[in-house]
Amino acid sequence: MKHERWDVLVVDLDGTLLCGNGNVSEANRKSYETVKDSGIEIVIATGRCFSECEHILKLIEHDGVAIVAGGSQLCDAHGNSIQSDPLDREIVREVAHHILDGNHRLLLLKNASVCDAQYVLVGNAPLHHASVWWFETLGISLLEVATIEEDPWPDHTLRAGAVAEQRNLNQQVSILVKQLQTRAKLQHWSAVTCSEATGSETHLLEVFGSAVNKWTMLQKHLGEKFDPQRIVAIGDGLNDVEVLQESGRSIAMSNANAFVQSHADFISGHHDAHGFAEAMYTWVLEDESLLEQIR
Repeated sequence: MKHERWDVLVVDLDGTLLCGNGNVSEANRKSYETVKDSGIEIVIATGRCFSECEHILKLIEHDGVAIVAGGSQLCDAHGNSIQSDPLDREIVREVAHHILDGNHRLLLLKNASVCDAQYVLVGNAPLHHASVWWFETLGISLLEVATIEEDPWPDHTLRAGAVAEQRNLNQQVSILVKQLQTRAKLQHWSAVTCSEATGSETHLLEVFGSAVNKWTMLQKHLGEKFDPQRIVAIGDGLNDVEVLQESGRSIAMSNANAFVQSHADFISGHHDAHGFAEAMYTWVLEDESLLEQIR
């Protein structure tokens, strides 16, 4: 069944579908189900890798594709890789040099379809407590090595980066922005921690291939069916900007910063106040009578 107005809904997870505690509220889950039943294809698009969001996808019974790792990989409902856009190994080596020089642990996210670990951790610096919490909570498989030369899968890095307090990453960010320029894409933003879903002082430094983002991977997924005017998207983060800019209708969360909100057509409620459900009923299904379910 084809929806009258929308073919595809692109949904971010952290700060959007997920509440601050990392769970999906019952109101958000019901609205997700209602949209799915309307015939709209739902594409999850997240900065998490598949292993980091698999439990969420099972909870909402997502049976479609997921754009993961910030757009560097497209997976089916079982986590099998359909497409990926890995970092050039020389870019990884450059990033490694500066991250390790700054006394940070280098985090290399791998394509788990071809690697035996989800992350390779490089160096001997202490792992930031936010990373320890994240990996232990989600049961992520890790391989720790002392040097970049010991990485057994140099051609399968989806993302290279580090986690640290913002002030401690600023120097590495400045250096890498100048050195990489257009050869890679760099993001520097708040990390999810055990106490804060958005706006934390703990930051992620992430480096991807130069063309990587959620929108370009969505184009690859849809192929000949790609029609931007029949796509609606919702998100809250820097990695949602391209999708918000290009979709036929875009919705940002009220917990998004002003820069992200400036790229959206509409602003929904806070992610801790069923803002996702509000957006689904108001601007996707356009049936405000359904809002009574969340009031």
